[in-house]
Amino acid sequence: MPQFVKYYDANRVRKTYPLVRLKPRSTEITNENASGINAEVAIIEFNNSSSEVYNFTESYTSIPVVALTVEDENVNVYITSLTTTSINIQSSSSFTGKVHLQAYENEE
Repeated sequence: MPQFVKYYDANRVRKTYPLVRLKPRSTEITNENASGINAEVAIIEFNNSSSEVYNFTESYTSIPVVALTVEDENVNVYITSLTTTSINIQSSSSFTGKVHLQAYENEE
């Protein structure tokens, strides 16, 4: 009768812990640390609409990198047009809520 034998790699099973545990270091990121970075954060209000236009307060030399996040709603938002001065945001359906926008200078 054949026997079932399972082989384990002891290097993968064994947990090793370092002898010296390092204390975590925390840092703060402020505008002083980010000198020279052109960035912008905004909250855009949608009031039973599916499209909004936002004009940037910062001036960008090239088209910025933009991230959009919807707050507490089940809709998708996407960019329909993006220039150095403004952005046009479209949603999958009309809704009332907030969209968070983060725009950063493109460093290419």
